[in-house]
Amino acid sequence: MKKHIYIISFFIFSGYYVGLSLIFFFGLSSVSRFYSLPIRIITSILCLILIKNNFHRLINNRYKIYLGLFFIFWVFYFEKVMFTEILSLNNILRISWVEYIFYALTFVFLPFFAFCSISFDKYQRTILNALIFSGFILGICCLYLYGSFLLSGIGRLSMITYVTGEVVLNPLVLSYSGVLTLSLCFYKIIFVKIKSKLEIIYLIITIVFSFLMFLLGSSRGSVIALIFTIPVFLIYLSLKQKIFFIFNLILIIPLFYWSINKSGSNILERLSGTSDDGGGGRLSLWKNAFNHFIDNPFLGGRIEIDGVYPHNFIIEILMATGVVGALLIFPVIIKGFVLAYRYSLINKKMIFVFIILIQGVIQFFFTGGLYTSNLIFIPIGILLGIQENNKK
Repeated sequence: MKKHIYIISFFIFSGYYVGLSLIFFFGLSSVSRFYSLPIRIITSILCLILIKNNFHRLINNRYKIYLGLFFIFWVFYFEKVMFTEILSLNNILRISWVEYIFYALTFVFLPFFAFCSISFDKYQRTILNALIFSGFILGICCLYLYGSFLLSGIGRLSMITYVTGEVVLNPLVLSYSGVLTLSLCFYKIIFVKIKSKLEIIYLIITIVFSFLMFLLGSSRGSVIALIFTIPVFLIYLSLKQKIFFIFNLILIIPLFYWSINKSGSNILERLSGTSDDGGGGRLSLWKNAFNHFIDNPFLGGRIEIDGVYPHNFIIEILMATGVVGALLIFPVIIKGFVLAYRYSLINKKMIFVFIILIQGVIQFFFTGGLYTSNLIFIPIGILLGIQENNKK
């Protein structure tokens, strides 16, 4: 069970992109599906094993109403995928309708129930360690593959493609992976009693690698995710720890600014230009998607408009599933936040789940499709699966 959970946690986010980065580096992007599909299938099988072995925990879950709402929502979403396919006559959707269902099942649906079924108190360290290690390995790969570009003034990793034609990882992946791993490392250093000096060194090295990924990715959304994570630390620290944390934060900010300028990252330039470019065209996407919702308010319309998704999971829910879908899934998300805040007050082991949830919501508020929103619904699955005897 522990190995299964570790493998799933490793490939939830950062770990998956380790293999993908190597595939791109060796010029094998055309066969990347021979890597991604087996990984998704294997992790899905492991999720099914967890669900089967712990099914009694799902049946006896005190939040069954929210599990039911989650289940009904995704059944409804799958119906809307097929509805969109029928309307589009294969001319609108970016990928096959089967793939939307497959990705939703493997990224969100099965992991949600798998993590909801396990004992968090028993496996929380396994989950945390796997997430941090996956970021560490991705950081090593990025430093080896793309480290030479850090001081070249390239600005952002995606610019390499324009300069050399080389296919690289999506810079958003690097930036959000970096911020998530960095935050989890700080959480472990601050809230977890670490006896080994080697582990402290490992976490510090991982923080450095994570920051390098952030610089290469240069995502505005990841900056916001990092900013929204800081209050979580402040809420749950003691007064003495808060003062120490703020003092160190003040010292780090100049170093942060210097590193951005020295590396040639264009993150500050992108932040200052957000109002001019509408957040990379996000405002236009949001407006079109919201207008589609207004035209189909009750059950929603298509899951995409002319092959484009809104890059905002809230608007996408409204656009694709309407008020009905919102009434099904929004209570699940709200309940997740309520439990994250409440449980973290009782048990500091829960804080890293709260951090993942916040960063997942920020990430999918600005990018990504609903059917891949694992960093939102996996932490909610963990929270809904916690029983009273785990809140120690």
